[in-house]
Amino acid sequence: MTRVKEVGGYCRTEVPAGAIRLDLNEAPREAAASFRRRVLELIDEAEWRRYGDMDGWTARQAAARLYRWRPAGTLVGNGSNELLAAALRALVGGGGTLAALAPSFAMVPVLAERIGFRLVTVGLEPPAFAVDSERLLATARGADAVLLCSPNNPTGGEVAVELLQAVARLGKPVIWDAAYVEFSQTDPSQLLAGFEQVVVLRTLSKAWGLAGVRAGACLAHEPLVAAIGKEVLPFATGVAVTAAFQAAAELASLQDGLVAEVVRERERLAGALAAIDGFEVVASQANFFLARRRGLRGSQLAAGFLAGGVAVRDLEELDSDGYVRITVGSREENDALVRVAAEVAHD
Repeated sequence: MTRVKEVGGYCRTEVPAGAIRLDLNEAPREAAASFRRRVLELIDEAEWRRYGDMDGWTARQAAARLYRWRPAGTLVGNGSNELLAAALRALVGGGGTLAALAPSFAMVPVLAERIGFRLVTVGLEPPAFAVDSERLLATARGADAVLLCSPNNPTGGEVAVELLQAVARLGKPVIWDAAYVEFSQTDPSQLLAGFEQVVVLRTLSKAWGLAGVRAGACLAHEPLVAAIGKEVLPFATGVAVTAAFQAAAELASLQDGLVAEVVRERERLAGALAAIDGFEVVASQANFFLARRRGLRGSQLAAGFLAGGVAVRDLEELDSDGYVRITVGSREENDALVRVAAEVAHD
């Protein structure tokens, strides 16, 4: 029997020990050795017996350097999820209305139930999962705020910058969850600079390979940051998050190697999978993509992969359409997935 673990309303299928994990959108390898050494040096230099800055100022300055923004317009947190929750409490709140895409980040419905806001969605229809711009703008007009994940999780597609600008011109707060933006060709800085009601969420989890550190940032103009900051606890981030942002700011070019590696493998893996009889792959600008095998439900396909020792993400909302989400792993992990896919295709 498949077991499901729940924490705080968020549910995931449990994966047996030893399986290749291509279900969590993690980096395919650890961060560069020089970066890890610098993080550990900074942690070692810190006074562990002391609290850090009450407002996270040192980490905020480092994150601002990394993302080319202003420290006063920057917040840091234990992962961008924490800052997303703070932004939704501040900008939508209980009883408000949030417009978002669907399917999208699985934590958003969880936060809607927890915070008490109403979630209205614009559906992304297979097989293209394209954003209907007219529907999005119409839905956004009736909402208190808009949340757009781009590249979108789990579909991997982007919201065009021109559409993001059109949504921002409505005058509503727009939260851009840019957790995967490094793997695309889009730069959030122009939209951020041009619109005072835009909030951009960034993370070191994906392109830097620091999912275990939980280091996220929130970028916006100062009035919005002040409002969101009221929802952040004092002394919230410790020395590890601060050191991670400091090292990333010092060694910013190191992310390029990991990103390039992931993008190359994404295209290679997607092509190899699409070449297998019966498989279809959705184009992606992230470090994952959707795929399906004609004739199988998504849960059946995920079970077939897991039987072969590879865990992929089954998606309840896309189960009947047959899709699973596949994280781009290392070359060896990706080759293993392709071998299992060929076996599934011939079952």
